[in-house]
Parts: sequence; structure tokens; C-alpha cells
Amino acid sequence: GRNKGMSIILATQNMESFKSKYFDFYANAQYPLIMRQQQQNDAVLKDLFGVSSGPALQEIKSAITGLQKGELITKDAEAMALGIGKSWQKIKVTHLI
Repeated sequence: GRNKGMSIILATQNMESFKSKYFDFYANAQYPLIMRQQQQNDAVLKDLFGVSSGPALQEIKSAITGLQKGELITKDAEAMALGIGKSWQKIKVTHLI
């Protein structure tokens, strides 16, 4: 369906919901939208955002913990491709279409 412009949206309150021993859905997520959550899975964050253990992982975890209403974390594909800056960005959302 991708060559026809189709998208699939999966939503969960638990980051591990889309990883099974048969297929890892979140590793293929082009636009993960992470909102504030009580429990964060280090392995999922490492996979989604390409961060390693240490300061980069702690920084994204702190950013997720500090999210306010309407804020979310998503991939910064351009920064990831260029290997500069953070692999994620915080954005403010007023509504989703």
C-alpha cells in the first residue's frame, strides 16, 4: 500500500505492544509519536531513535517525562540521516488530522 500513498496508524499506551517474536512493528515506524508515559522501555527508545546507553538515552527519557499536554516526541529523520544534532524533536500539537 505504500506505493499508493496509504498509511497505517497504530496506537498504544505501551511501547512494547507492537513488538512480537514474529515481527517488530515499531522498528519499521517512520513517524513514531511518543507522548508522556509512566513506563519507558530503554530498548524501544534505542531502536526507534538510534540512541545508545548513556547521556543520549537519559536526555530523551527526561524529555518524555517532562512532556506537557499537547507535546510529543518524534523522530528527526534529517538529523539522523546527517548524523548531527538530536535524533528526535519535541513538537506541540493542537490537533491531529
